[in-house]
Amino acid sequence: MVEQKIEEIYSVQSRVWQVLSKIAISSRIGSSYLFSGPKGSGKEALAIKFSQILNCDIKSNLPCNKCSSCKRFNKLQHENLNLVFPLPTPKKFVKSNLNFIDSNIIDIVAKEINSKSKDLFYKIKIPKSNRILIQSIRKLRTSLYLKSEMNGRKIVLIFDAHLLSSGQGESANALLKLLEEPPKQTTLILVTDNPTLLLPTIRSRCQKVNISKFEDASIINWLKLKEVKEIHIPIITGLSDGNIHQAKFLISQSLDDLLLLLSENIKKISNNNSHEWRDFIQIYSKMANQDYELFSFHFLMLKIWFQSVNRLRKNLEHLLHETPLKLGMERLIKNFPNADYSSITYEIEQTNFAVSQHLYMPLELTNFLIRVKKKLNK
Repeated sequence: MVEQKIEEIYSVQSRVWQVLSKIAISSRIGSSYLFSGPKGSGKEALAIKFSQILNCDIKSNLPCNKCSSCKRFNKLQHENLNLVFPLPTPKKFVKSNLNFIDSNIIDIVAKEINSKSKDLFYKIKIPKSNRILIQSIRKLRTSLYLKSEMNGRKIVLIFDAHLLSSGQGESANALLKLLEEPPKQTTLILVTDNPTLLLPTIRSRCQKVNISKFEDASIINWLKLKEVKEIHIPIITGLSDGNIHQAKFLISQSLDDLLLLLSENIKKISNNNSHEWRDFIQIYSKMANQDYELFSFHFLMLKIWFQSVNRLRKNLEHLLHETPLKLGMERLIKNFPNADYSSITYEIEQTNFAVSQHLYMPLELTNFLIRVKKKLNK
C-alpha cells in the first residue's frame, strides 16, 4: 500500500499541486513538461501523482485512489505509464533488440519499481547506471506509436532526465524527435535536479514546472511520523535543508557517528595539518570513485553547516542554531572572524559537482582544501 501522510505530495507541495490539478481538469493538457527543483523536493512524487490524476476515472483536483486506474497507478503498473530512468549499459552492443536489459538486472529493476510504488520518495537506483540509454528511448518510441484500446492518456516519466545528455547525447537527440512530433493523447514529463544539463532545444519544448525544496515544518512532521527522537529532530531537519532524501538517510544512520564525522571533517578542513589533509583527500577520492551518493551526502552536510555558520555571523536564524552544533560554529567564527563563509559554501558545491564531471578528484580535493584555507584566512 502506498505510504500516505507526507506521501500526499499534493498537500506538502500545495502551490505546485494547485497549478497541476487545474491543468488536469482542463482541456489544455500539454504534451511535455519539465519538472525541476532541488534534490529531495518531491519532483518524482509530483510527476507520478500528476500522471495518476490525468488518468483517474473521476475528474477532480485529487486522485480518487479508488478507481481501477488509480489502483494500478499506485502500483506503478498502469498500461498507460512508461517509466524511463538510468540503466547500466548492456554488455553486448544492441541496435534494434528492445529486450536490451541484462537478465541479472531485470529483477533489480522490478524490485526498485516496487519500492518506489510503496514510497514515492524512494529513489530508484540501479547499480552502474549513469545514463539514460538510447535503447530506452527506442523502446519508448515503439510503445507510444502502437495503437491502444485503452482509455486515458499515455504518460512518460523520465527520471534524472539530465542523464539523457551523458556520453554523446544520442538519447537526448532521439527524445528530441519525439518531443517535436509527440503522439496524440501522450504527455512526457522530464524530471531533473539539473535542467541546465539538458539540451536547450529539449527545454524549449517543455512547459516548465519549478518545484521548491520542502519547508522545515514538512520535514519535522515526517520525522515525527517516523517516531524519531524529539531531541534529534532539529538537527536532522537542519542538516536536511528541505531534502527528504537527506532526511531519510540521516535517520537510517547513527546520528552520533554522523555528527562526529562532520566535526572531524570541519577540523581537517579548517586546520593546516598536512597529515589530516592527506587523510581527507585519500578517503574522499576513494569515496568519489566508489560511492558518489555517500560522497555527495557528506559534502551536503558540510555545505549546510557552513551556510548555518554564515547566517549565525550575520545574526540570521537557522534551525541548527537551536542545536549543540552552534558551539562549534561560534568557535569557528571566533578563530576566523573575517572568513568568507559564503564563498566556502560555493567551493563545497563545486567540488561535489566535480565528481559528476569525472575530474581527477585527488587534485580537485587538494585545490578545494587550499581554496577553503584562503577563504578562512581573509
